[in-house]
Amino acid sequence: MAQVVAFVALVVLLLVLAAIPIAASDLFRRPYSPLWRTINRTLDRLKYTYNPSGGGEAPSFPPWSNPGDGGLDYRDVTLATADGLRLAAWYVPASRPSARTVLLAHGLQDSKWTLLRLIPWLHNAGYNVLAFDFRGHGQSDERPTTVGREEVLDVQAALDWLDAAGVGHHVAGLGMSLGAAALVNTAAQDSRLKALILDSLFAEWKNVDYARGYGLPPEWLVPGVPDPVEVIRRVHIPILIIHGTADILTRVDHALRLYQAANEPRFLWINDSGHAWSAWTYPEEYQERVLGFLETALN
Repeated sequence: MAQVVAFVALVVLLLVLAAIPIAASDLFRRPYSPLWRTINRTLDRLKYTYNPSGGGEAPSFPPWSNPGDGGLDYRDVTLATADGLRLAAWYVPASRPSARTVLLAHGLQDSKWTLLRLIPWLHNAGYNVLAFDFRGHGQSDERPTTVGREEVLDVQAALDWLDAAGVGHHVAGLGMSLGAAALVNTAAQDSRLKALILDSLFAEWKNVDYARGYGLPPEWLVPGVPDPVEVIRRVHIPILIIHGTADILTRVDHALRLYQAANEPRFLWINDSGHAWSAWTYPEEYQERVLGFLETALN
């Protein structure tokens, strides 16, 4: 009898251990899961962050809920993807009539709201801005993330909208992490993007550090993710790569490999910030570098 009980207990233990990575993978692919709100609130209460800020402060988000709260004229926009999803977006026209547009693409488990601080200075510099929520994020339709593969359809839906609005001829993409992956994947097959700013992008999905640190292979969490270090070789537009040496999610060697694989004209800015935190850690230099790049790239 004791042997039977021990055998059953062992089987149960093995099933539990097998279920843990399956559950982790399922949660990881669903950024819209309400469990993430509980996890993030708990971490916030504990004053815990898995991502050090490096040489400066962690991101501080504005108290606004939309660009209008910051005194900007904007439109709520709904984008339609080729596979039938509806994406929430904001369109902010430039401070003066302009044909130049910046498409803002947020990171995994973030939303367009996290990029609000970037919109005013892009607007004031004479750029139209379109910020949108990826599938499964923010106010967009729920769909599991593919970390840049199917998100190409989201970027193309944004480009379609800009075309229809008459401001889609001179578009640069600025993406953080997931957003950067989606942008480079799109640029390899869609000529409507004229320049890219890739902030905290991984070179190869199988070598990202945050998943490996938990003993979960990235391919297990999300299979079939294109490797930007290979995709970027097919991109022939100006590229600015930004990365922080305090990034423990995607270490700085990813940026160096991307830069080596990219075609000219290519630019690289390495600082000591955390993952996708350069815009907050060094806001003035970030603005200066991004606006300088855009002025050349879109002209």
